Amino acid sequence: VNGRVLIQGASFGRLVSVIDVTVNRASRDIVMPLTQSRNIPVPNGLSRDDRLRTAYPPLEPDPRVAAIVDHYRVRASPIAARSVGRLAGTFDRNATAGGDHALGRLIADAQLVATRDRGAVIAFTNPGGIRTELRPRGDEGAVNYADIYAVQPFGNVLVTLTLTGAQLKTLLEQQWSRSDPERARILQPSRGFSYAWDPARPLGDRVIAASLQLNGRAVDADRHYRVTVNDFLASGGDRFQVLRNATDAVGGPLDIDALSEFIRTESMQQPLQP
Repeated sequence: VNGRVLIQGASFGRLVSVIDVTVNRASRDIVMPLTQSRNIPVPNGLSRDDRLRTAYPPLEPDPRVAAIVDHYRVRASPIAARSVGRLAGTFDRNATAGGDHALGRLIADAQLVATRDRGAVIAFTNPGGIRTELRPRGDEGAVNYADIYAVQPFGNVLVTLTLTGAQLKTLLEQQWSRSDPERARILQPSRGFSYAWDPARPLGDRVIAASLQLNGRAVDADRHYRVTVNDFLASGGDRFQVLRNATDAVGGPLDIDALSEFIRTESMQQPLQP
């Protein structure tokens, strides 16, 4: 980046970056061809992958750090263990050909319902904010707060804003970037909204304008629609710049609270089906 080489050790302390740098003593410049870097895994025993656990046996925890972790684990356990609802199966992140998946749709539906009082008719969530699948526990299919926190750990605030139909199409076009056109960030949509896209079409025109529909009716390019996203997206995150041009933005609940309440109410009578 701007002539500088970067390295990042993943996140959550999962890797340690080690860099061997050679410096020219006369010029005091770094000799880039001789620079070597590598990321070293930090095994913590939390992986469910037996192959990884065998290759990288968990490290012994430092007693002082372990005491701090245990202290907060005990304090957080009543919240973590709180029942949220029941699921009939796993809500996974296995994308369809269109790019949406069961867990993404669940989250978007929850965000739509949580912000209808702010006029929302559509909700989108970004796939990068969904960190793991949502799996039921045991025969009863129970899920607790810790389960949904693992899915959405960022504590994003929901924002409902106004876009025109034309801006909605622009938003969908921004799922593909010119710098990395083959790596799409497909927004996960709420129920009732649909559209078609064609990967063979040029960037900026992959979404078929006439296909945009909301609750069975064509989206009007000039009409205004209330759309809910999280505050990361609302600020233009993941290169969805058009959201920064939206109007009448109003804050809402936390994303995890919306998901918790939705699962609770939808699974009162029977477990929620993916």
